[in-house]
Amino acid sequence: MRTSSATFALACCCVLWACSSDSNGSDSLAHANAGSPAPEPASQPLTYWKDMAPLFAEHCMRCHRDAGIAPFRLDDYAQAKTFAKLIEKVTRERSMPPWSVTSDGSCGDFADSEALNDDEIARISTWVRGGALEGTRRSIEVPEAPRLTRATELETPDFLPVIQGGELAEFDEYRCFMLDAPTSTNAFITGYDVEPGTPEIVHHVLVAVVDPGAPAEDSDLPGQTNLDRMRALDAESPDRDGWPCFGMAGDGVSVDAAPVVWAPGQGTVKYPDDSGIRLHPSDKLVIQVHYNLADERQRGKRDQTTVHVQIVPKVKNVAMFVLQDSLLASLEDEQPLTLPAGQRSTIYTWSQTAEEMGLEGLSEAQLYGVMPHMHQLGRKYRMTISSPGEPERCAADVQHWDFHWQRQYFYAKPMTIKPDTTIRVTCDYDTSSVTQPVKPGWGTRNEMCLAALFVTVPSAALR
Repeated sequence: MRTSSATFALACCCVLWACSSDSNGSDSLAHANAGSPAPEPASQPLTYWKDMAPLFAEHCMRCHRDAGIAPFRLDDYAQAKTFAKLIEKVTRERSMPPWSVTSDGSCGDFADSEALNDDEIARISTWVRGGALEGTRRSIEVPEAPRLTRATELETPDFLPVIQGGELAEFDEYRCFMLDAPTSTNAFITGYDVEPGTPEIVHHVLVAVVDPGAPAEDSDLPGQTNLDRMRALDAESPDRDGWPCFGMAGDGVSVDAAPVVWAPGQGTVKYPDDSGIRLHPSDKLVIQVHYNLADERQRGKRDQTTVHVQIVPKVKNVAMFVLQDSLLASLEDEQPLTLPAGQRSTIYTWSQTAEEMGLEGLSEAQLYGVMPHMHQLGRKYRMTISSPGEPERCAADVQHWDFHWQRQYFYAKPMTIKPDTTIRVTCDYDTSSVTQPVKPGWGTRNEMCLAALFVTVPSAALR
């Protein structure tokens, strides 16, 4: 179940106001929802302590709290009132809380949804327009932010990224760094968190598990191993740490698994279903960091990113990330696909069976999560799954794509997929702002149409 480096490529989102808004307040506020409900008058005035604090605790306070990553607190009345009009605006426009997938039950049943329903949005608006009253103080239970237990730290070197250029990544650098596996016995990675050293320039972080003794892909050198290949790549820039890698771990490096798929805003990830990704003591871990330097003000900044991984000796189910993007994969064709310029809506659709995506040899697997991914021109995203003799099921629907907030979404209950199950992804782009056809690629000004699937299989099934 190796996955080619092309399908592992991922270019993710910009830094924003953590859990509040983007850095300049424009992009993430641009998705006005014409169908947002108008506030209805309440029989009794709504107050912060009685009505808003419980709602904020459920949907917002994991970030908007004392020492949280958001720029203001919602567990404090004074700050909630100060930002009341902003809170009304971003919730009515559904740019906050940052939960992109439709979560009303019509397309997948997602766990731990932070999305607000129409009634909750209307209540916030009523409270704000009623003067954002405080009410009688009472205790509230602020939810704890999820954390990993006994996490192991992996660090990249203190690194100065430099624009590499090229039509597929004009203002970007993709850099890979190799580390030894942090285990002396066979083990499993069951969760992760990422702490970018310089969030302004870190667009995504991936970690690949590589068997150093396995044959390199498409090598012209007989007997070349992954380790040989990575050392050769590293030697091409002896004055800089690591090596360039648009593919997952670099050109020609075969990858066993991708236990970390992270974009800013993702937060701590704990794998569901008592599952983990295999890790052998002889393995190498390759950390890929995508640095975006399109903003001239960010050039010249250094970064040292820390990846926290949770490692346990055994799990009930083996997990894996399966990544596929047929738009990006067309770069391997003689005539790669492009998106036409000047269109308010241009649609690209691809479909593959689970077997074609790399799940060959398995009778079935459990689909537990999905991470949709496009770049700045994305508008909408939809993924469905279907098996022979069964109706097509909606698996993920994004009506207002926000490039500045992307994450892995896990289902409350998994969907069973078999080798002949078809995954269909439709990406809708707005290319009206560009004058030339848009090429697929890894740079943020190119486009992608990626599905990153999180699947599990019983450990016994792989033995």
